[in-house]
Amino acid sequence: MFEQLTASGGNVLGFKIGENITSEDVRKIGVAMSDAISEFGNVRLLIEIEGFRHMEPEALLEKLRFARDHAGEIERMAVVSSRTWIKSWVKIGGLFTHREVEHFDRSEIEAAWEWLRG
Repeated sequence: MFEQLTASGGNVLGFKIGENITSEDVRKIGVAMSDAISEFGNVRLLIEIEGFRHMEPEALLEKLRFARDHAGEIERMAVVSSRTWIKSWVKIGGLFTHREVEHFDRSEIEAAWEWLRG
């Protein structure tokens, strides 16, 4: 389950990820991102993770395909979560993507939006 956050606008997109994410969810997020990339050339992305536990294997493959095809168009990414293990994964992911990637605690969501827009 996911929802697009209402603070999204222009090339800054935000999504809240719930307990489970399906390949259809990943496809819909990809469509929203592709539309913004087509219009603006790049995107800045906020992912708020709330209770994430499971991703369907097909969803993971879809996510990896999208990341491969569009990694150069994601200018910045903020990951908002209170889970410590996610903070570690964000740091590791930033090493491989060569993009600006930051982790923010859930209490810092406004700072995450400001960082993306800055």
